[in-house]
Amino acid sequence: MAVVRKGEKYVVSQFFEGHNHTLVSPRRVHLLRSHRKVSAAKKALVKQLSAANVPTCQQMTLFELESRSLENVGCSQQDLCNYKRDMKKMVDGHDANMLYEHFETVKVKNDSFTYTIEEDDEGRMTNCFWADANARKSYQYFGDVVVFDTMYNTNRYSMIFAPILGVNHHRQTTLFGCAFLCDESAETFKWLFKEWLKAMPVGPPKMIITDQDPAMTKAIAIALPNTHHRYCMWHITNKFSEKISALSYKEYYEEFKNCIWNSETPEEFEAGWVEVVNKTNLSDNKWLQNLYKIHERWVPAYVRHIFSAHMTSSQKAEITHSFFKRYVSKDNSLLDFVTRFKRALARIRHKELDKDHKDVNERPNLKSMYPMESTMSELYTSEIFNMFQDELFQNTAYKVIATNEDEHQVVYAVHRIKGSGLRVREVVVDKSSNHVRCSCKMFECAGNPCRHMLAYFSRMQVDDLPNEYILWRWTKSAKAMRVTSDLGSGMKEICDKSLLEQRNRLFKLASTLVDEAMTIEDGTKFVDELLSSGIKKLCDMKKVSQDGKGSAIQVPIIREHRLKDPLQVRAKGCGKQLKGGNEKAAKKARR
Repeated sequence: MAVVRKGEKYVVSQFFEGHNHTLVSPRRVHLLRSHRKVSAAKKALVKQLSAANVPTCQQMTLFELESRSLENVGCSQQDLCNYKRDMKKMVDGHDANMLYEHFETVKVKNDSFTYTIEEDDEGRMTNCFWADANARKSYQYFGDVVVFDTMYNTNRYSMIFAPILGVNHHRQTTLFGCAFLCDESAETFKWLFKEWLKAMPVGPPKMIITDQDPAMTKAIAIALPNTHHRYCMWHITNKFSEKISALSYKEYYEEFKNCIWNSETPEEFEAGWVEVVNKTNLSDNKWLQNLYKIHERWVPAYVRHIFSAHMTSSQKAEITHSFFKRYVSKDNSLLDFVTRFKRALARIRHKELDKDHKDVNERPNLKSMYPMESTMSELYTSEIFNMFQDELFQNTAYKVIATNEDEHQVVYAVHRIKGSGLRVREVVVDKSSNHVRCSCKMFECAGNPCRHMLAYFSRMQVDDLPNEYILWRWTKSAKAMRVTSDLGSGMKEICDKSLLEQRNRLFKLASTLVDEAMTIEDGTKFVDELLSSGIKKLCDMKKVSQDGKGSAIQVPIIREHRLKDPLQVRAKGCGKQLKGGNEKAAKKARR
């Protein structure tokens, strides 16, 4: 078709009815690029579904169900992928700045939020630490034992994610702060621990549990000199299958395990270790020699006197990493990661809230008529009470006999009534203070009185557990104390200045309007006319605003600090994972 202008009008001068291509059938029209478009509504929904980790293929299935067929969706799966790609390109070069602006906005809302971003000489982001008010509060309550381990493949720069974790009064994982790190050097870890301690309301923890990383060990010795550094038992015992021969592992591993876990004193461990090493002819094994040199950092007999909250390994960190991996991936930008991480963290904290609610409104089943059991069911959380109840129930199987007494203390031998060859524990009672301690040291390391101490209390007809044997951090009231500097009390409502908050509020109103309209006859027509009229008015308002006659909302955006995006990081754990003997054997068995 050719069109020419004649005076004030346009006239078709030529028209050829034939086409230079094969016409598309009505069933295929939706496949033409000119007929495909990702609407604004679909773009918003794609963002929300992607934030919830819904894959693109499943997003397309949802759109298909919504429109009743693929032909009516209006776009293809590839169009959705292209839209996501374009969104990622928009972040390029601005990621670090967007993260900085996000942290500044959060800090304006709540003064108790703290963060530190470190940059190099070129203004490029290298390390970042942050902790919100809840994390700082949790440390005030449960910061006596900390688990630290790094996490890989969580963002597009491969920066190492380093959460600092602990356990609450329900024995659930709780967060004390987290960071992005550019490497795993001793200097970087030292920087992290110092920034973390600055942010926390109380001093360093009693114990920190990590793997055998030399850089971590060096950094902790400098930054946390008064904290006992314990190595993860799981990482060490799991390497026995790799470091000793298969025959020795098969025949003697149980003896190694018995020596490590069942030795209650350093002398007992050392004697048992020498015996089993000589029996296996592994005295020349370099790995075992090096392991023995650091035995004070991992063997339970050397750390039973220090509180560890029932933890002997960094398993809590491993489980938490697995949980977070459901929300984040190596394709995330830094801001995207923080947003997804916050949502995952909200899930973890909601579980704690749910446990708090159940402890207030539910009562555990009692197994006996002991007054002590009833009293402790009111004080302990359900998780800790179940452990205490088991120890209390078992104490009836033990006999308590006084074996030695002098002017300062009385020593009792506690052993099972039935069974031979079982270990005899010693319960020592100080006469001046009436303080009771047991040779198994369960109270010292776990915070729960053991069955041997409870057997002694039962013999002495003690109805209520003395206060000195009730650890406050295990009780329902563990979070009732006042937190230093009133963390979290400085919340400021700035919803009227936040576009995101305004969008969420309007979206909620619109959703309610649509839901109500669907239940009334002619409601759909009314809402359709109302929204169409509203869109027309908004367009007129925008035109007035652009002409300078009206006023638009001004949202303060922080642009003072310019940061360059971090460089790609190659961490220790990003290479091919080496499999141990157990994993190889399992794989072979599956085949």
